[in-house]
Amino acid sequence: MNRIGKSAVIDRRPTVIVALAAAITLAFGLPASQASAAQSVAASPNWTGIWLRQGSFNFDPSVPPEQSPNPPYRPDWMAKYRAGLDLMKKGQAPADPTAGCVPGGMPRIMNMVYPMEILQTPGQVTIIAEWMSQVRRIYTDGRKLPTADMLDPTYNGYSVGRWEGKTLIVDTVGLRDDTVFDQTGVRHSAQMTIHEQFREVSPGALELMLTVNDPVAFEKPWTVKKTFKRAEKGEQMMEYVCQENNRNPIDANGVVQTILKGSN
Repeated sequence: MNRIGKSAVIDRRPTVIVALAAAITLAFGLPASQASAAQSVAASPNWTGIWLRQGSFNFDPSVPPEQSPNPPYRPDWMAKYRAGLDLMKKGQAPADPTAGCVPGGMPRIMNMVYPMEILQTPGQVTIIAEWMSQVRRIYTDGRKLPTADMLDPTYNGYSVGRWEGKTLIVDTVGLRDDTVFDQTGVRHSAQMTIHEQFREVSPGALELMLTVNDPVAFEKPWTVKKTFKRAEKGEQMMEYVCQENNRNPIDANGVVQTILKGSN
């Protein structure tokens, strides 16, 4: 899809608003957990705004788009993955659920085909992806991470984070097992969990170290580094509705089709 209409100014959170929110929270004697969350926002780096992915669309953005990542798969999973790559070499796209307008899920949402917006509020960091209009909620209010058996699996899972100085540490569980990491068809099992570390390495440059743990599919954890730069003034999030421009339906055999513009 094409993106148009970059006219709005980036929403940046004024420091005075954060200070006022913390003051109100303490003045009215709100629960300690809420007061702590407000103080955490005031002490944390200000990442509220729009950010742009750097590197390729692969799960490992350091791998050029014409190449394929090399997951630390167990032999049986590697065999299936390579079979899919062989189909790609023959010009057949591997089965990609997003072609049917379903969400990419975690960790693919963090590939960020289009911009993402970060919103920091007391007790929560929200990540909004323009692609598929997906939303991640990272709870930073001190709650414990639930076990996977306590959750119904979802595309983006259940994320709990904490601030360690200027670094945001996030763990995610409760993920569906029918998503892929990128367009090369990297898959995972229902036991996958994800660990992330966000930090601003320089003004306007955000680094994400993302580690996938999957004892069923992988021989060892798989860590990649993703980087994002803060958008320039004038960038804005756009509405993305896949269903209105879906030209890549999936046929009964799971093969992604292409409908050219103007075809009947």
